[in-house]
Amino acid sequence: MITPLKKIALRDLLNKQILFDANIFMVGISDRLSDNDYSFENMKQLYIQPLFESFTDIYVHEEVYKELGDDARGFLDTYMGKNVTIVDEGGLYGTDPQYTAIFNHIANHELIKYERGHSKDRGEVYSLAYAAYHNMNYFCSKEIMVDHVARELNDLKDIDIITFDIILLQAYVYYALRNDNSNSKGLKSIYKKYCADVIKRHGLPATLGEYIKASRNYL
Repeated sequence: MITPLKKIALRDLLNKQILFDANIFMVGISDRLSDNDYSFENMKQLYIQPLFESFTDIYVHEEVYKELGDDARGFLDTYMGKNVTIVDEGGLYGTDPQYTAIFNHIANHELIKYERGHSKDRGEVYSLAYAAYHNMNYFCSKEIMVDHVARELNDLKDIDIITFDIILLQAYVYYALRNDNSNSKGLKSIYKKYCADVIKRHGLPATLGEYIKASRNYL
């Protein structure tokens, strides 16, 4: 089982700097119009709020913040000045050779091909460049593309990609510590549906229950 938790236990990860990308808020978005179970309010209850109540030092790039819908942005605003900081490029592109090279290496990767000024993949590129330049060890995403790029670029060799399975694991722990099992069914359902890609790529157990058992040594 491939997991960054082999390097650092989940309880310690919660106190590390972590950069969130827009996909944290977008799980289930394609199903929201047809199925209320995937509404933002339900996703917030299942894992988003536990996430923001658990991590102590969260960063979000301004390019990601711009991508968010009103619900997600409004939720994020409630944590500003507490454990959430919005960051920007700081005028480094074109003035700082190291940052410029990192940004260009990411943008020019064959899976991205990003052109500055365009919207596609904007948040991921700026976030990854920020994380690499500032030595922020943990970047959060459920994107297959980001996971692959981070493994292939030397600039990102020290960044661990915290995939959606770990987000759900933390949500489970959050509720377990409160003796609240009312969200267990929903967490199991979205693990099966939205972790399918990372289950295959990282050799993870097929069900959330099995995953939790396999992760006990990493809590």
